[in-house]
Amino acid sequence: MSWNHDHLAPVEALLYRSALVKVGTFVCDVEHPCFSLSEPLDNDVFVLPRKPLWIRRNEGEYHFVGPGSILMHRAGSTLERRRVSNSGERTYWFGVHPDVFVDALQRHDLSTEKMGGALIADPRLRYRLALFLKHIERHSPDRLAVEEEVLTLFFEICERRANQVNRSSVARLGTAARQRRLVGQARAYLDAHLSESIGLETVATEAGTSLYHLCRVFREQTGLTMHAYRTRQRLGYVLDQLVDGQGANLTELALDTGFASHSHLSRVFQKQMGVPPSTIRATQMSRYGG
Repeated sequence: MSWNHDHLAPVEALLYRSALVKVGTFVCDVEHPCFSLSEPLDNDVFVLPRKPLWIRRNEGEYHFVGPGSILMHRAGSTLERRRVSNSGERTYWFGVHPDVFVDALQRHDLSTEKMGGALIADPRLRYRLALFLKHIERHSPDRLAVEEEVLTLFFEICERRANQVNRSSVARLGTAARQRRLVGQARAYLDAHLSESIGLETVATEAGTSLYHLCRVFREQTGLTMHAYRTRQRLGYVLDQLVDGQGANLTELALDTGFASHSHLSRVFQKQMGVPPSTIRATQMSRYGG
């Protein structure tokens, strides 16, 4: 394995590379051999999945990874996946030079084990990543701008992940793994039913636990209530549609994602993003121009 050589799987594509960063895609059907078990990774990366799945690294425990999650992996890691649906996997990955990657982990006291769980991106970070990726795919980006943005994002992700680890460290070690699995089951159910009006009791039943325990553990593990998590995922889906150019009819998009109306979507969207969705839809992606 070498940073200076690119060894891509048949389902990968390299969108950009420089001396410090790489950006690529992993697009894989559930029936493809690369879906269930990947070859060892050639680069230290952080990844942005666009489809829900269960994933584990190096025969560790499985973690639920929904759209808007961010994971970090060290070079040499192997990844195993279990399907949530038949949608397969579509992931963007960002390679970071190993010297920079290791230095950032050490600065935040993030061992391979500590960085294992997924960070749930807030709507602003998710939108920032989506715009950045679209720009790379459609333009010939400026090297300085790309390197600075990838590394800035990586450093921010390390800091957020370290804060998440510190927040969850109060959990007893003997129960931490069970709690992560329980929260993963709850998240998987919420992500699969984003547009539906569901009650807390239904989520607890699907996760196989009590209402009290689920509420307490979910917030402890994610820093969010389930309602806040579902709202974040709904907004993330709306942002993805807008960036992909598929959000022309905001009323339909609002109803498809579980909002009561166009105005309801606009009100929640503006509260989280600072602007209404119509403004995002009309934004020209000139941020990363040379």
